[in-house]
Amino acid sequence: MKKVPISIIIDDPAPCVSVYHAHHKTGFTKDGRPVLEYVPNSYLYEFCDIIERYGMKGKFSVVPMPGNRGDIVNGIDGASREDLDEWMDVLKKRVCPRFSIGPEMLSHNMAVDLETGKATDIREDEWAATQDRKTLTPYISRAFSILREAGLETCGVTSPWRFAIEVEEEYVAAIMQAAYDTCGKKNSWYFLRGLRDTPNARPWVALEENGCTVVSIPATAHDRFWQTIDTTQTDDDYISRVSDALITADGKSGEIIRILETGGWPILITHWQSLVSNGLGTGMRALEEVGRRIETHLKDKVEWKSFEEILDIVSQDKASFPKPNFD
Repeated sequence: MKKVPISIIIDDPAPCVSVYHAHHKTGFTKDGRPVLEYVPNSYLYEFCDIIERYGMKGKFSVVPMPGNRGDIVNGIDGASREDLDEWMDVLKKRVCPRFSIGPEMLSHNMAVDLETGKATDIREDEWAATQDRKTLTPYISRAFSILREAGLETCGVTSPWRFAIEVEEEYVAAIMQAAYDTCGKKNSWYFLRGLRDTPNARPWVALEENGCTVVSIPATAHDRFWQTIDTTQTDDDYISRVSDALITADGKSGEIIRILETGGWPILITHWQSLVSNGLGTGMRALEEVGRRIETHLKDKVEWKSFEEILDIVSQDKASFPKPNFD
């Protein structure tokens, strides 16, 4: 039996600083603790241990100008050069072999003035809502360029919040142009939408033009780890309950199982802050448990794929991956 692709989206990572802290509305978790501003590199090491142990693959964002605090090439305010270089080195050596890397636009905070590099007074998603391909293309190209200058290969983007969903056709055309102009890639991917609780949820061809293809890769599951941000619960029973939402200990139920039963591809999603869990690492422990359960119960049914591997699958059989109707 042919194995079904499975993948995991890791949104919001950045070296040393938390973009979640930058755009958090109150600065405090729901249980009253200050939101973590700096993230020790130890969490990236722990993440690498988990993905290597269980063979996980997917998409890993790198925010080029996290929280409008500098950039990953020239330095980030509040992060030492040593810590920044260490984070990037671990990323290249241990994450890149398994995960497709892409920018989550420029700052995942306030939109950037491309002429000055300074933050504007409007959030990136609010800015993008009124743009077209002529203005979106250079913005995406700048994000690609920073990652490439930092030594990262990429051919896809993640949308901070619902970036450009209001002008998605223009957005997709801009991705195609930016990927070709900046990265030399004829095929590219993007993550914007979720197809949760949708039968037969899979990626689709969003645009095919002039020998180039853009594939939309959706999340088909919920971020079940997010809840760990707002609690100090860390006991084994809690870890098990968080994991159960995706796959139970006996492998018989959970969101992953339901997706497979409806003919879909399990494309899981979490956020860097969901794994760090405001400094407790609870989400990281739950991720490991989910990985263990998938390995135990589904290794004959699913196969981990990076986003570039998914892009290749879809690009080679475009007719089998039509665009869903969102009306």
